[in-house]
This record gives sequence, structure tokens and C-alpha cells, in this order.
Amino acid sequence: MEDPVPVLDVENLTRLRELGEDPEGLAELIQRYLASIAPQLAHMRELLTAGNAEALEREAHGLAGSSAMYGLPRVSRSSRALMVRAQSRNLEGAEALLDEVARTFDEARPKLLKELSIPE
Repeated sequence: MEDPVPVLDVENLTRLRELGEDPEGLAELIQRYLASIAPQLAHMRELLTAGNAEALEREAHGLAGSSAMYGLPRVSRSSRALMVRAQSRNLEGAEALLDEVARTFDEARPKLLKELSIPE
């Protein structure tokens, strides 16, 4: 069954483009966002290993918001699911949710770069 949530929200990206006067500035912001994800995911894994649900919740919340803002609804959705799990302070199943966050990001990254004509 195909996921009804798109990998990339092109309409949201169009709105971001229309808001700014500098398309290169948007590209730079998105490149910074993309570069921040691997270290953020690594940090989230450390928090999970340490059992720090409160900090994991904050990190997942931030990632959900930034991913939604930059037009990556699947990454946002999976981050929100991890956030909700961490809110419960029961981290059972959180590793699989974090793996889903990473998977959806790996799926979305090349599509976002292509949409914005940013070289890999």
C-alpha cells in the first residue's frame, strides 16, 4: 500500500520560495538543515541508549518542526511519532521509530536537493 503522505511537499517549498527574495538564501538554509540531520540523529541515538526520554522528546520535536517547515512531511510524521513515544517516557519501540526517521530522511534528501537544484 502506498503511503498517502508525500515524501516532499512541493507546495510548501513553493511558498518558501515566494516568501524570500533570495533563492540562494533558501538553498543555503536547506543545506544547513540537511547537514544537521546526521549529527542530530546520532545524538538522538545516544539519548535513546542513555534512556533520556525527555531530551529525546525535545530533539524529535525540533526535527518534526524543521522537517515540516522545509517540506518533508514523512520525516516530520516519523519524528512526531518518536516524540510521542518519548513523551510517554516508555522508550520501548523507540529504536524502530528512530530508524524510520532516518529512513524517511534518506528517502527525502535527494528529492529535496533535486527540487531545489542543489548539487549532492
